[in-house]
Amino acid sequence: MENPENKIYKLDDVNINFSETRTFSKNDIEDLIKTPKLKYFDRDEFAVDIQRIEKFYFDNGYIDAFVDTTTIADEKKSTLTANFIIHEREPFRIRNIAYTGLENITQEVWRKIFKDNEPLIDTGQIYNKNKLSQENIRVANILVNNGYANAVANPPEIIKIESQNIRRTHQFNLVLNFITGDNYRFGKTKVVLQKDIYKISDDVLLKELEYNEHDIYSKDVLIESENRLTKIAILENARIQIDNIDTVKNIINLKIVASVRNKYELQPELLGYDIQNEFYAGTGLSFTDRYFFGGGRTETTRARILAHSTDQYGFELSTQIYQPAIFSNNKITGEMNLSGQFYSDYIYYISEVKDQFSFNYELPKHTYVNNLVLDWRISNQQFILKSKDYIAELLDTLPANSSFNIFSSVLGFSVIHNNTNNFAFPTKGFYQSFLIEHSGLLGNIIKKFFDISTFSYVKLSSLNKFFINISDDHQSSVLAYKFLVGTIFEYGDNRLRLTVDGQQKEVESSIVPLESRFIAGGSTSVRGWGSRRLGTFPNAENGGNFIIESNFEHRTKPFMDTKGYFKDLGFVTFLDFGNLWETPKQFKFDDIAIAIGAGVRYYTIVGPIRFDVGFKFYDYAPDPYTDKWLFNNSFSVIFKNKLTVQFGIGNTF
Repeated sequence: MENPENKIYKLDDVNINFSETRTFSKNDIEDLIKTPKLKYFDRDEFAVDIQRIEKFYFDNGYIDAFVDTTTIADEKKSTLTANFIIHEREPFRIRNIAYTGLENITQEVWRKIFKDNEPLIDTGQIYNKNKLSQENIRVANILVNNGYANAVANPPEIIKIESQNIRRTHQFNLVLNFITGDNYRFGKTKVVLQKDIYKISDDVLLKELEYNEHDIYSKDVLIESENRLTKIAILENARIQIDNIDTVKNIINLKIVASVRNKYELQPELLGYDIQNEFYAGTGLSFTDRYFFGGGRTETTRARILAHSTDQYGFELSTQIYQPAIFSNNKITGEMNLSGQFYSDYIYYISEVKDQFSFNYELPKHTYVNNLVLDWRISNQQFILKSKDYIAELLDTLPANSSFNIFSSVLGFSVIHNNTNNFAFPTKGFYQSFLIEHSGLLGNIIKKFFDISTFSYVKLSSLNKFFINISDDHQSSVLAYKFLVGTIFEYGDNRLRLTVDGQQKEVESSIVPLESRFIAGGSTSVRGWGSRRLGTFPNAENGGNFIIESNFEHRTKPFMDTKGYFKDLGFVTFLDFGNLWETPKQFKFDDIAIAIGAGVRYYTIVGPIRFDVGFKFYDYAPDPYTDKWLFNNSFSVIFKNKLTVQFGIGNTF
């Protein structure tokens, strides 16, 4: 006869019930246990699930909680229903909290622990094991970041109160035990480099340190200093280690240990990135000097070929120099990029020589503004109009066989706040930037001496990005939001000076270039419209002077806990809205376009590869015989006129 305990039952249902009170939801309990996820009933796993539930309640203050279970079997169908009945009982609260071992700390450190930072536990609260552990870690971190280098947190004492007084029952006294040790300061830091055939200057490394000799020891400052050393390209595996400890003077002497990489590198490149909301792919070759004339300077020369289509392609040759620690201040870095380019666009053949200088000032982390960026871009561009037949529908203002030169000097200043937690897949934080850009002063001076065109304008824009984690454990589900608003005010004489069949001519056509103007539509914009295909005025592909653009995305990586190729697969659903206007005065709410859609992401070391399908949910200017609203159209019209496929590399925003 078959032993019922050995019989295999298929799970018909798993019920979670609560006796009297219910603090946690059924979903909370189901996430803990494995029985609901099984196809067949497993008695051993069922018994372990009871322990899992009781431990969960214990760790959340319900010390006396227990779980009853029942199982109901249908012998004919060989199915079984499992029932968990949870008895929560009354939770235990914290009566008193004592911190021991902190008697000798300084008043300043005491204030940081108990005044400047809010303790994570308090009397009267329901006991919670995680919060208690976090409070231990919080205090220990403040200690090791304020001179107490050897501070440790011992296991806390949890004292259950036994009393006949009903007011004192179901209470704990907590004792948090710490050992602080002596208070230390930073000592000297020496440099130990392996294979230093290039004789790297110690001063290059020491400038990147976030501490000075005799500063109060801080583990976080030490880690930040170590991270900054990674910016020196010629170093490999840079670490800051303890050299020796002077227990008499309470000084910790350190040493920087690193290997020196090869100074020169020749590397082929495969390229893929967005230019003006259009995806370009290509190839290139780069040569890097990681210690360019010393000083931690890096120089990279690149040759690249790029293409978007048979009509849109380009060639680039550029030299970029990165300079750390300007004025011996590791918070100020600079970059110069000198380039020569040739591009074929929709309308023009463009030859350009450009030099761009950029200076970045990194502010302290406790300030709201993290970075100040100053850019100065000088360029000279020659435009040759393509065949008049080719652009007849795009441009009617310029005569055939015309060409022109544009000289520009653009000065930009950006204020940036960024506390997002990850570049590739941000799950929390807020990014905000404000840009003011001006062109005209130097260009108008040069214009008096040379036969060129130039332009004058002031540009203002603000970009805002939010990221909110909505998953419980692994941050695999994120809500992301972007909002961009910007405007350009043109002034002065922005007319074109043309050369037509060898003759000079001026035309009334604004020449603020595409790279300075706003554009809309494309894989990083409102995705129901193709690149540079969104705008409320003719020739919107040439850019406009006022933009509002916003994107909502739900990003998820459902397989991040698995192994293999699916681990880096992600999905996105989105809602985009916005549009482009020629001037701010032409703005109308009815012109705001709305797109919806979904996409697939595959996350790589160079960023996610994106594939999106966008639909024109609200088309402010529909084609004839189509409706503005998506679902008022037939399926054939939707797939013919309302759908756009987008591709790109890197996050949408």
